Amino acid sequence: MGKNKWYFETENNAKQTGSATNQNRSKKSSYLPSTFVWESPENMPLPKLLRLVWLRFRRSWVALRFQANRWSFGIFKKKTLVQLGFLGCLAFILLGPDGQSGLLNRGENSTSFIAQESNFDLGREEKITRKAKPAKRKNEAAPVNDHELLRTQSQAYIQRYSKIAMGEMNQFGIPASISLAQGLVESRAGTSKLAVSNNNHFGMKCFSKKCPKGHCSNFTDDSHKDFFRKFPNAWESWRAHSQLLASGRYTKLKRYGRDYRAWAYGLKAAGYATDKTYAEQLIGIIERYDLQKYDR
Repeated sequence: MGKNKWYFETENNAKQTGSATNQNRSKKSSYLPSTFVWESPENMPLPKLLRLVWLRFRRSWVALRFQANRWSFGIFKKKTLVQLGFLGCLAFILLGPDGQSGLLNRGENSTSFIAQESNFDLGREEKITRKAKPAKRKNEAAPVNDHELLRTQSQAYIQRYSKIAMGEMNQFGIPASISLAQGLVESRAGTSKLAVSNNNHFGMKCFSKKCPKGHCSNFTDDSHKDFFRKFPNAWESWRAHSQLLASGRYTKLKRYGRDYRAWAYGLKAAGYATDKTYAEQLIGIIERYDLQKYDR
């Protein structure tokens, strides 16, 4: 009897314990996150919404990297990039930056360098035996190109001779802008040796066969027989220039009035200068320094 009582009590206790265990499991299972509660973005807290966006971005980024490595055969992996960089450095050392000056071609380069050095020595010996050519003499009377004029010197020249140019225009009908532009080109803004020593601002030549002493000087412009006139002052040079353009083959230019463009091309066509771009140079200087304002 005692044995049967012990058996039944043990069985009842096991049933009670099992029932309690099942209750606990049911209670615990009720707290497990087995169900998903949907929250709309409007009701979701901002930190939680940002975290959700960040997770979605990371998931998309991982998927993008996977597809990139898949279709590029893994070229964007760190290990692959390191290997490619190592191969590039090795090729740079062996071949050099130009593909010919690296370690592989050092032997050939040294041989060619020796040959070049020997040829250089032979050429140097030949040069020593030859006579040195004299340096070409700079023409101090030739006009300067418009792009060689310094702005400060040009502005000083314009300020100094603009009144003279307007006075000559009122008396002889030559646009002041043309006279100023020619003076800038022909005299190098008043700094040429012809302008300094002869007061000749327009390259006025002397064609007289019997000129008195001190009337002209030779500056070897177009040939060794070119002589340029000397003037007592710069104003005399301006007046001689006005008289020249108001007579002879330049008389027909007066029909252009104060059109500086027509005057520039007319001077070139009449043979005032041998430079083929003389007209364009005058027009460029006039428009650069706004010299047409003196024609009004």
